[in-house]
Amino acid sequence: MSFEERSAVVARTAPPAMVRKGILFVSEGRSELSEARVSDVTSLHPDLRVVEIRTSDPLGTAERINEAVNSMSLVDSVIDITAFRREELLMLLAVLRGIDSSKRRNCELVYVSAGDMADPLSGKVTQCRSVVGYAGEMWPSRPTRLVILMGFEIPRARAIIEAYEPKYLVLGRGLRSESINQTLSDKNDIFFKELASNYANIESTFEFSARDPLKVVKELESSISKSELSNVVIAPLHTKLSTIGVGLYAQSHRDVQVCYAEVGAYNEENYSTVGSSAYVFPLTQLFAQRNS
Repeated sequence: MSFEERSAVVARTAPPAMVRKGILFVSEGRSELSEARVSDVTSLHPDLRVVEIRTSDPLGTAERINEAVNSMSLVDSVIDITAFRREELLMLLAVLRGIDSSKRRNCELVYVSAGDMADPLSGKVTQCRSVVGYAGEMWPSRPTRLVILMGFEIPRARAIIEAYEPKYLVLGRGLRSESINQTLSDKNDIFFKELASNYANIESTFEFSARDPLKVVKELESSISKSELSNVVIAPLHTKLSTIGVGLYAQSHRDVQVCYAEVGAYNEENYSTVGSSAYVFPLTQLFAQRNS
């Protein structure tokens, strides 16, 4: 749950009689708006277990996600990933990967799209760090190749570039034909062009799907150069669905690091509007890609 209205769409839609048990992840020290969303959902589904996570404590957050998810059967379950921050979403993906497939049979991930996004989305970046479970292998003797899946936050992208000081910069923009909607695609195009105009070390650019994680995996496979051994770092800054694609790619390439830029505040009042689409992905379909 978060301050976004779309974070409660799935829970509000689910008939109370159908929700026998479940987990509601919420942030410690949440805002009044976030608390209102939580109260709304818990009043509809009083049997949900509320698990608080501290976003400033990545290790503790990973432990709580792991403990909570492993405490119940995921057979015939739905996981709403709409409001997970990218960092927690990647942690969740790692936990789900480690669960025996028989215990997560017929488990589906659901994502509610945004109609529009605010500008700016968030405040100043406070820290850039690798995501727990996606540290990769960093060699001091090798140059860094930073791959950014550009979204809607130029300051966040710049902060990551400054933190890693890459020799090679690879920039991705959302593929128009695979965008969530035209409005978001136009914004992404503007932000991509502005960021690209500021750096001389751009090795290459590529396009990726904003809504199909498995396509993102294939696009990363063909877009990350293997001509020189390097420390590969990927920064997913676009949709949560493309972030899942980055996570799946990194799980198949354990030497690759996935990074996250933490911000001090979000533009809560105007962050996003509820879109007209929802996406459903069977977990078995996503995890089958490693062997394909």
